[in-house]
Amino acid sequence: MITSIHLSAFISGLFMMALIVSVVLVSERRDGLSAMFYSIAGLAYISGYWQVASVILLGAYGVRCWLVYRHQNKRLLLGKGGLVLLQSLLIATHLSFELHSAWLCIVPLLLQLSAYMELSFSEPEVASNQQANTLDNHSLPIISWPQALAQYQDWSANNRADIALILVQIEGYEPLNRQLGQEFAELLLMQALTRMNQVIDHPQVLNLNVPRRQVQQSAQLFQVAPLCYGTVVVFDQERHVHEQVAQQLADAAQRPFNSQQGIVELKPHIAIVQGTSSASSLDDMLQCAFKTRDFYPEQRISHYSAELEQQVQAHEVQLKELEKVDFEQDFVLYFQPVIGLPKQELLYVELLLRWQHSEKGLLKAEEFIADLRAVGRGYKLAFHVLERAAEMALALKMDGQPTPISINLYGEEVLHDEFVDFAERMVREHNLAHGDLIVECPLPVLMSLDNRALSLLTRLHQVGVHVCLDGLGETPLFLAKLPKLKLSYVKVDPALTEDVDYTSANKALLNGLIDMHRHLKAQVICQGIETEAQLSYIKEFNVQGAQGFIFTQPLPLEGLLGWGRQWRHQQSFS
Repeated sequence: MITSIHLSAFISGLFMMALIVSVVLVSERRDGLSAMFYSIAGLAYISGYWQVASVILLGAYGVRCWLVYRHQNKRLLLGKGGLVLLQSLLIATHLSFELHSAWLCIVPLLLQLSAYMELSFSEPEVASNQQANTLDNHSLPIISWPQALAQYQDWSANNRADIALILVQIEGYEPLNRQLGQEFAELLLMQALTRMNQVIDHPQVLNLNVPRRQVQQSAQLFQVAPLCYGTVVVFDQERHVHEQVAQQLADAAQRPFNSQQGIVELKPHIAIVQGTSSASSLDDMLQCAFKTRDFYPEQRISHYSAELEQQVQAHEVQLKELEKVDFEQDFVLYFQPVIGLPKQELLYVELLLRWQHSEKGLLKAEEFIADLRAVGRGYKLAFHVLERAAEMALALKMDGQPTPISINLYGEEVLHDEFVDFAERMVREHNLAHGDLIVECPLPVLMSLDNRALSLLTRLHQVGVHVCLDGLGETPLFLAKLPKLKLSYVKVDPALTEDVDYTSANKALLNGLIDMHRHLKAQVICQGIETEAQLSYIKEFNVQGAQGFIFTQPLPLEGLLGWGRQWRHQQSFS
């Protein structure tokens, strides 16, 4: 039979266990103190000292409410207020009817439980981000977004200053994870974050780290999304310090690393938003930073401006237009020849896509192709352009000017069995020879191929479609992959030849790149040739082709046919 003594002993044991847990296992000091005082209040109630217990309980509750209010968690504040009202009602009832002391312990037990629940679930958003990113934030040198937001709100309530939010999006982690393994990729990320934390250890960077055990913690980045981090700079004295910090963060994050697959690195994408502490909400600035990051995906460091909102609206209009654009009616095909060297024969013709926009005029592919892929139509466009190229190759053959046609693929559209099957069908239906169709792929796409994609590239070559690497010298090479690519052509980026540089270092670099691909039996073509000086310069390297305005600008189909006849006529007399 359970007596009141047994019940009192049982409840006392519960409070003693909770007291031990709060002292030993709780890592946050403020959570441990509040849980400890709830336990002491419960023990006082069970001992019959309800006046002392009520004072302790109200004191612990007051401190806890202040902490909750600082974090602006109204739901927790209302919940704890309801528990205090319940305790007041129990005390009033106890004064009238002399309840058993166990009744007065109900609220302390509930408050004890709620303290542990707050500790366990205070950061659900960050926990979900950890699962999505497969990274353990406890092992990373960062602080959480809720903590940073609360600290910023405390600081901005008492300070007036010009500030800048710097948002750092780390790109390239997934390729590193695939190529080098998760453990090594996480190690590189950890090192990058540590270096960036050293950068923001700066007197004008706002320290949003919470002091622990009366010891001021060093500044750390806060995480707002997977692989996305931020910091706040105060620049009252030095007006451009936020730009300097952003540049240093970019340099700290992007450190090349040599691996068996070649040079690998994490790539930072930084957005800067300026404001004032009195008028700018950190949440609003964060949304502006996300807009800036998404609107300037190719820029290493981008700045938010008021005009960006108008540009974003115009961009949204363009996306809607591209969802409905008619490939046959709205897109126009232009062509630019590639001239063989040294005989000056027509090597092949590059097909260039243009959008005949009703308001903006003729737009180059670079101005809309990324948006077209964003609305999910890039794959269909690849089929459309390949079919037009096959028709053009057949038309040139029937006109007595048999010339291969190349098309540009700006993404991974080529890396599908359906595309290879379609290419094989185009070659067969148009009675094209091996090499009459050429696919030009950007260097970053080709360098990111896995074994399955490499097999598709080999199969594409087998069905008669040659492959050209576009943009040599624009981004780092994975040299181990080059022999596996089955390249027929390699285009040198215009940046390597736009300035005629006869210094030994530049010539050695360019000559090494050209010789390397010549040994791989690929024809090397220099792009962007506009002057006779450039043409003479590249001839010294014995390249197989050149392309640029020195020969002709991009032409429509009728202009290309006429230009081709005239070019062949001139060469026959030279």
